[in-house]
Amino acid sequence: MKISGLDHYNIATADLEKARKFYTEVVGFRDGERPPFGKPGAWMYLGDHALLHIGTVRVPKTKGKSDSYDHVAFRVSDIDEVRARLKQYNIYNEEFAVPARNMHQIFFRDPDGNEIELLFFGKDAEKARVEGVRVDSTIGRTV
Repeated sequence: MKISGLDHYNIATADLEKARKFYTEVVGFRDGERPPFGKPGAWMYLGDHALLHIGTVRVPKTKGKSDSYDHVAFRVSDIDEVRARLKQYNIYNEEFAVPARNMHQIFFRDPDGNEIELLFFGKDAEKARVEGVRVDSTIGRTV
């Protein structure tokens, strides 16, 4: 078997419309075409690829971690725009510089408690480091 890449990841939600709004308005996906499965759901697109599938069949009983899934990470740019968007939607988040790398992380949760990481490189990561952001998200992360 040869793996050629990640096709999609799937999450379950108790409130489909709230999840749709969050992933389009806060994260920046495009809500797009989905096959006519028997249960409600949504496919969120990055470009022309449905990277996130949202289902309503296995609704989470509790918010936050409930199994071995930890988080999903997206490579992004324009740290100032991201910070402004998270502030606009009053999304609690935590930022960290990655030790010994020119990388910067912002962590937050979706309405169902799933953790999302936005990963910045280059000028955005340098900007955050100059601002004095904490290093090493494994120490004291509360998101």
